[in-house]
Amino acid sequence: MVTATWLDPIPGLWRDEAAHQYWLGDHLFPVSITGVLARGLSETAKRSIEAKRPIWEPRGTTVHAALERYTQARFLVGKSAADALPEAETVPGHHPYRDWILPLLQLPLWDAVEVIASERLTCCLVRNVAGAFDGAYVSPALSERRGREVRVLYDLKTLSAHGRSYSTAAQLGGYMVLEAAQGNHYEMGQTIWSKPGEAFTSTFYSREQCLSAWAAAWSRYCLAHRPF
Repeated sequence: MVTATWLDPIPGLWRDEAAHQYWLGDHLFPVSITGVLARGLSETAKRSIEAKRPIWEPRGTTVHAALERYTQARFLVGKSAADALPEAETVPGHHPYRDWILPLLQLPLWDAVEVIASERLTCCLVRNVAGAFDGAYVSPALSERRGREVRVLYDLKTLSAHGRSYSTAAQLGGYMVLEAAQGNHYEMGQTIWSKPGEAFTSTFYSREQCLSAWAAAWSRYCLAHRPF
């Protein structure tokens, strides 16, 4: 039974999927969290990412969609784990990525937490930034240990068979900042990695680590693109 409260959508916030732009009513946000981080990449890194887009983009889109449907079916609708699992098969084009999807949905993590958000749109009008993060959960074990509700904001990354994990602290911190503007607090960040045949979680990033990494990225972006 779901006991944690699923986060309500922010009224009026929507995303133009084709243009990858975020709007709050008729207000267009000039940049997203991923956009801020992308501005800090070298030209070589940008070219390398773009060259591999036909590989990683459909994989990432499909695996993210499968996790979204699973977590919503299980934690928002309240289906059992067994009944929620087939939801992944309703994602168009899921079959080529079954080796990424199935281990991800069978992670022991989902039996130990209560998810409260999935593919959540969020924003901050003061910073004029928006974005969408992969999910958040409440950890009953950590909450009991600390005597208060402990929320963790997570990010899903897909990798090739030989891909290596890396730090996503800045991205997690960016979403924490946006969510703080909405009155939502997260104590930790975590990355969930999906590779063919296996899925695993990163060690936790503290809130301070995430916010520090984001602050550095945001400062670099502002110096170059908001020098006022």
